[in-house]
Amino acid sequence: MIKSFDMQDIARRAACPPGQHHRFREKLDEHGFVVLEPGADGGVAPDLDLDAVMSQLGEPVSYGFGTKLDLQPHQGSENLQFSTHAMPLHTDGLFNAGPAVRYIGMRCVAAPRAGGQTLIASNAAFFAHAPADLLDVLRGVTIEYRNRIPGYYRDRPEGGHPQVAPVQDDPVTGRTRLVIGLTDPDDPMRTHDATVVGLGAKESTALLGRIKAVLHQPHVLYAHTWQPGQVIVQDNRQVVHGRAAFPGQPRKLVRLSVA
Repeated sequence: MIKSFDMQDIARRAACPPGQHHRFREKLDEHGFVVLEPGADGGVAPDLDLDAVMSQLGEPVSYGFGTKLDLQPHQGSENLQFSTHAMPLHTDGLFNAGPAVRYIGMRCVAAPRAGGQTLIASNAAFFAHAPADLLDVLRGVTIEYRNRIPGYYRDRPEGGHPQVAPVQDDPVTGRTRLVIGLTDPDDPMRTHDATVVGLGAKESTALLGRIKAVLHQPHVLYAHTWQPGQVIVQDNRQVVHGRAAFPGQPRKLVRLSVA
C-alpha cells in the first residue's frame, strides 16, 4: 500500500537502481510506477530488455499497429503521438476494443536536450489533494470520448463512443482510480474530444479544467526527464500519464503495454 500522498516523495521511492531491478514489481505495486535505471555504460542489460520486463506482468496488448510502438516524431504526421507537441494526461485504453491495459512499459532510446518529460500523476495523490466538492461531482458524472484517429486503435463500432465514469473502484487492486482522457480542444492534432455527459460545452470545459488543475499540482504530478537506457513501467490503474512538448528535438521511446 502506498505510504505517501506526495508525488515527489513517491517518485524518489519509485527509483530502481542497478542491483535492485529484481524489486521492480514490489515498487510498481506500491507506488504505481517504477523507474529502472541502466548501468554506467547505458547498455541494454538483460534485466532492462523491455520484452523481458513486461513479460513478467502479462500478455502484450495488440493495437492496429501491433504490440510494440516506436514513439518518435514523424514528419508530416497528423497523429499527436508522432509529433513534438505536448500529450495531455490520460488513462490508456479508453478507445481500444481489445483487452484492458494494466501495465505500460517504455524504454528510452533517445532523449531530447530539453522538454519531452513523461508526466505521471498519482491517482492516490489526486484523491488526497482534490477538493471534496470536485470529488463529489466526479462520482456522479460520465465523460464521453470521441476518437479522432480511427483505424489506429481496435475501434469500437461506429457510433459506440465510450462513456466512462471518471471515478471507479478497481476490482483487482481494490483502490479507487481516476479514469480520464484530458485533451486540448484547440490543438488540431488532438487524438480525441472529451465532453461531460449532460453538461453544456462551457460547463464541461470548466469541470475538465478543474481536474487538470489538480493533476498538475506538484504534490500530484511527477515530470520524468529521460536518459537513454532507462525503463519506466506504469500501473495504468494507479497513475495517469502524458508528455511535455519538445519542439525541434529528437526523442524516441519504445512502448509495450500488457493486459
